[in-house]
Amino acid sequence: MAKDYIEWHLPQHSSNFDITAFKEDTVRNMPDSNFKRAICYTLYYRFTDSTNQVQQKRTSVLFTLDGQSIITAMNQP
Repeated sequence: MAKDYIEWHLPQHSSNFDITAFKEDTVRNMPDSNFKRAICYTLYYRFTDSTNQVQQKRTSVLFTLDGQSIITAMNQP
């Protein structure tokens, strides 16, 4: 689901999308009291942009504890 989220948000005309690393953590101190704990997947990925340059990026995606719903996602350089 996190990989799909990233693919949906890639720039137009991107190609060669690939996950290069993956990390999973449990977030215990959520600012929103509706979510006592969340699962954070951090994905490191690369893709080729429309100018044929390889871009390396990182995205963290927060999921509900059951892993079925995305709470939020944060793209990082």
